[in-house]
Amino acid sequence: MNPWKRKIINKLINHYFTSAKESEENRAYVRIRSPILFPEFDSAHPEEKTLYLEAVKRLEYRKLIRVKWEKGYKGQRPKTISCCHFERLFRIAGKPFPRAEIEKTKAILAEKVQVLKKSFAAMKGDKEQAEKVIILLEFLSKHFGLREVKQGLDHKVMEDLVKLLEFHFNPSGLEKLTSRALSIVLYQDSKHLEDIPAFCSHLFTRLQKKISVPDITFMARSFPETLISGEFIIEYKNSNSPLINTKGHILGFPLETVEKIAFIHSMNEDSNNNSKLRRWLIKTFLKRQRKEEKTALIIENKETFYALGTPRKHKANKHLLYDCFLYAGGYPNRAAASVIKILAASDFTLYYAGDMDPDGILILQHIRDFAEKPITPIKMDIATFDKYRPWARNLSKGMIQQMERIREDTKAIPGFADLIKRIEETGVGVEQEIVDYR
Repeated sequence: MNPWKRKIINKLINHYFTSAKESEENRAYVRIRSPILFPEFDSAHPEEKTLYLEAVKRLEYRKLIRVKWEKGYKGQRPKTISCCHFERLFRIAGKPFPRAEIEKTKAILAEKVQVLKKSFAAMKGDKEQAEKVIILLEFLSKHFGLREVKQGLDHKVMEDLVKLLEFHFNPSGLEKLTSRALSIVLYQDSKHLEDIPAFCSHLFTRLQKKISVPDITFMARSFPETLISGEFIIEYKNSNSPLINTKGHILGFPLETVEKIAFIHSMNEDSNNNSKLRRWLIKTFLKRQRKEEKTALIIENKETFYALGTPRKHKANKHLLYDCFLYAGGYPNRAAASVIKILAASDFTLYYAGDMDPDGILILQHIRDFAEKPITPIKMDIATFDKYRPWARNLSKGMIQQMERIREDTKAIPGFADLIKRIEETGVGVEQEIVDYR
């Protein structure tokens, strides 16, 4: 197919969607102006003009389009191109005709709603997610329209979504099952399930402003985790069984566990809270010699976290006697970010050790934003930078340009203005792993 022929057809189809009001299809024609379709027509190469005009004339000959030519330039300069044969237009493009697709999809959804309502009536236990599924499908069975078709949602995609949502009627069916295993169960394809969120994310985001939508986050193949060490006690929500890390071991926490944490206590803390659990913790586990503050060091890189956070390596050095060490992993994932927020809410004084480069500084800026309290950088100063400059790495132009994202409040951190200036002057960065923190 002449590339201009394809471009004209696709432009008409796009205009078919954008020119209609929501759910409206009763239009006599769609029309586009030639200068919008081919703005470089006057300056284009003669061969390109010829291809364009051949495509226009061929489509006009086949009576798919009507062409209005510029006065005095018939056959040479198209003014507008219009189309009223919508079914033929979509058929030539190899795409389903929206009106037929909408009617077919609505019918499928309406039929499925009736089936699920019968299943819902016989359900036992938690019905919240199942009820949201019915509300969603019932809404779509009435309001599925041009916007959805334009987004690539056809009856096949909706049938795949329905298969997935049916699992909400039996949540236990999802237990002990990975998303790829579920994809095989549902679609006989180990990766097909990964396409569903991409198709439906915009739909769900838009619809949740009008109705309650079911939770399909279980499909995301994302398992954020973080590492934490130190002598602390973790108090969980709705539980009288705390986690007591008296030996300071390194512990790994997935997001699912982090979300259950209510408070983190230092083994050295004093507390004015009079809850029964906290009084018991203080009496039974917390040391008698209290510190005025409890401290946590957030560490950007994993190798440095293991060097500083392993119990046997920091006890002998007074400079590393923090109550808690947390691995941030660069820009913190949701698990690390949640722990930082919990530490801040648990009245820990926060410190940060990271790379002396644009990213290291921007990560601290990012953490300060969601921690919502001051964070003191450790060995991120001009003296340390100069000491390790012989082993620094060169920064690309793009990395140096990232410095523009550093805000004035971050530059106001003591010593940071000089460090930022030195990085810009030298064009190098010092990685955290080469710094001696003893």
